[in-house]
Amino acid sequence: MDNKEFSALKNQKKPYKFNITDIFLILIIIIAASVLIYIIAGTNLFLGGDEVTVQYTIEIPLIRNEYRDAISQIMPGDKITDSVRGNDIGEIYQQVRISEGMSNTDDKITGIVRRVPHPDHSRILITVRAQAKKDGPKYVVNGKVIMVGTQIHFRTQHFMGYGNCVAFDIITED
Repeated sequence: MDNKEFSALKNQKKPYKFNITDIFLILIIIIAASVLIYIIAGTNLFLGGDEVTVQYTIEIPLIRNEYRDAISQIMPGDKITDSVRGNDIGEIYQQVRISEGMSNTDDKITGIVRRVPHPDHSRILITVRAQAKKDGPKYVVNGKVIMVGTQIHFRTQHFMGYGNCVAFDIITED
C-alpha cells in the first residue's frame, strides 16, 4: 500500500455511530427544554377547562409597623405578582386591612395559651381577585397553585413580602 492509498483511506468518512453519551446529551436537552417551557408557561399550559373568577385572601400575621406606610399604599386595582416566577396572580380587590399584631404565649404556671398583642407589629390581610383554571381540587392562577394554606411570595408596586392564603372563594357572576 503506497502513501496515496493510505491517505485516501484515512480521509474517508466513517458512518457515525450513536453511543451512550449522545443519548444522555439528547435527554438532557429535552429535559432542559421541558423545564424552560414549564417555567415560562406554568401549569396553565397543561390545564384544560374553563376559567373561573376566584377571590383569595393573603395574611401576613406579624409584620413590623415600619412597613405600614408601604402597605397602606396598596390600593384596589393594583396588580399583584408572584415574586418567584414573576407572573401576575391577580389584582387587589379590597382596601388592605391592617390590624394589631397578636402572638400566642403560654402561661408557664397554668399552661394556658393566650393571644396577646405583639408590640410594634401588625397583621395584614390582602384580598385578591384573579382568573383561575381548575386542576382537580386545586385552582391555578397563571402557574401558581392557590388554595388555603399555600404560602404566597408576592410583590406589588409598593411592597414585596410573603404570607399564607387564609381564605378562598369561587366568584359566580349573577
